[in-house]
Amino acid sequence: MSAKLIHRYSNSLYEAAVEAKNVSKVAGDCEGILSLMAESKELKILFDSPVISKEKKTNVINLIFKGKIETLTLNFILLIIKNQRENFIKQFFESFLRVKDNKEGIIKPVFTSAVELKDAEKKKYKKDIDALTKKNSQPVFEVNPALIGGFTISVGDSMIDGSVKRQLEMMKAILKTKI
Repeated sequence: MSAKLIHRYSNSLYEAAVEAKNVSKVAGDCEGILSLMAESKELKILFDSPVISKEKKTNVINLIFKGKIETLTLNFILLIIKNQRENFIKQFFESFLRVKDNKEGIIKPVFTSAVELKDAEKKKYKKDIDALTKKNSQPVFEVNPALIGGFTISVGDSMIDGSVKRQLEMMKAILKTKI
């Protein structure tokens, strides 16, 4: 599946949600459906299976979601099924959420430390990330004892590695070249 096509579908959904003034509700639907797909093997099979007919998929989706999600979201899913692109629904919804965050100036950095951070430390790091990026961050805090100490921050394709592990690796490389 071409990234262009995924972007086209997700942008279209975003523009329709903006026009309908319900971006946050559609985003909530996308997050909920993604979560449901992660938990439900049957729903994932429904979207992925080429053996199940469009009509059966449409009936099941209407049965599960009609009246429970925004009409716009439901119609988007039905359009995807009609166009036989339902096996890419996960990518469409993930891309929609990225487009939404980008338009709203939100970033979701992954902050990994060697130990669990206290709430006050998390707030301080969020504030520092906001100041550095000049965006509203919603950091995800993770723990990885293999870092030994320090931290790493990943935002998209960029990474800041201030871990003790990385510093030790760099010293090892320098020592190998000197010996």
